[in-house]
Amino acid sequence: MSEHDRFSAEPGTTFTPFWHRLPSFFLYPMQTGSMMRIAGYSILGSISTLLPDMFGGLLRFILWIIFLKYAFLVMERTANGQFDEPSNLNSEEGDAAQVMRQFGLLFAIGLLLELLSYMFGRVGYGLGWVLMNVVPPAGIMIIAVTRSFWQALNPSQILFFIKTIGTPYLALCFVLLSLTGSGEWLQGFLYAYMDSWLVLPLLSFVEFYFALITYHMMGYAIYQYHEDLGVHAAVSFEEAEAKLSPGKAADPVLAKLNSLIAFGQQEEAIDLLREELRTRWENNELHERYQKLLVAAGKQTDALHHAREFINKLVTEKRLFQALDLCEQCLKIDPEFQQQDSYHVHELAKAAHIGKRQNLAIGLMRRFDKRYPGHPHIPSVYLLSAQILSGHFRMNKEAMQILHALQVKFPDHALASEARRHLEALNKLAAGG
Repeated sequence: MSEHDRFSAEPGTTFTPFWHRLPSFFLYPMQTGSMMRIAGYSILGSISTLLPDMFGGLLRFILWIIFLKYAFLVMERTANGQFDEPSNLNSEEGDAAQVMRQFGLLFAIGLLLELLSYMFGRVGYGLGWVLMNVVPPAGIMIIAVTRSFWQALNPSQILFFIKTIGTPYLALCFVLLSLTGSGEWLQGFLYAYMDSWLVLPLLSFVEFYFALITYHMMGYAIYQYHEDLGVHAAVSFEEAEAKLSPGKAADPVLAKLNSLIAFGQQEEAIDLLREELRTRWENNELHERYQKLLVAAGKQTDALHHAREFINKLVTEKRLFQALDLCEQCLKIDPEFQQQDSYHVHELAKAAHIGKRQNLAIGLMRRFDKRYPGHPHIPSVYLLSAQILSGHFRMNKEAMQILHALQVKFPDHALASEARRHLEALNKLAAGG
């Protein structure tokens, strides 16, 4: 197999997309624990409608906080590859801060809708309506994986999630919007045609039931794309597929591998994966298992050699965050670790910078000009290094030296003018200080 064939292969680890599992999402709330919660909250919700407005409204608000704590817990577990309901609710009640972050996100988007409507009338309202239906799913998913309100408001982070998931994200938004609309239609139907006191708890039941479906579905979408999103999941795709589709045949190689590891036959497991990768180079899960085994066995030279090839493959497949994790591991083993393809260094460093991993970005670019003299990416590496040193580490003197070198060594380069502007800004800052 040629090097080109290796690195141009499609990713081997696949997982059933969420749109193929729609019926299972409707069945999820029917599990015992979830059903008991929904039923209990529905009864309390119906009681809230009989109380005075202030007390009834307060009771419903508290109910939704408690329920959404559970919904977030379901979403986070699903994003981790755990598709059963939380088993020990006494120790896993969820996090109310996550609910508050979501409320804050929806409030901010609501303010934006009002502002757009005020400034641009119907056009602004239409744009705000689109944002109200497209942005919240990404924002809520970001809250689930980062536990950060500000990350959920970060336009670049929101766009990253939408762009990474791609067209299926719009399908997810459509399904979630349809679920909301279906729930509201069903509530309206019950209210109009059911003449019984049971209509009150049933209205709340529909509301809670459909809400839990949406959170479970968002968690599934995170898990389906967790590798591309740079999100860690404890359960592999194969393990998850085996649980969700028991009739699906398991990979015999992984079954044998697990058996070898269970009996402490580490060397045999490494040999098995090494041979298997000769014919299944496209399978990223095998690469991950092989890399972990090499590190665990203390085979640093073999691990670094394989890591160079694997990182090259991951970057080619645009799995940059997964590649960055492996780069960080390699740099800890060997600070002089070099990429197999020097043209990937700046791309990885830029991704690390965007991901707020500034130490890793600097480590990747360290001595780039000395390692690759005459490389066309040297000006880009110089500029990015200077930006990180001044903007994050406040090492303005070092940044100015790099910017000066860029101007002197590459006076005709397109980045020379940008370097000059940065240098002037730093000089003004130094003079003012």
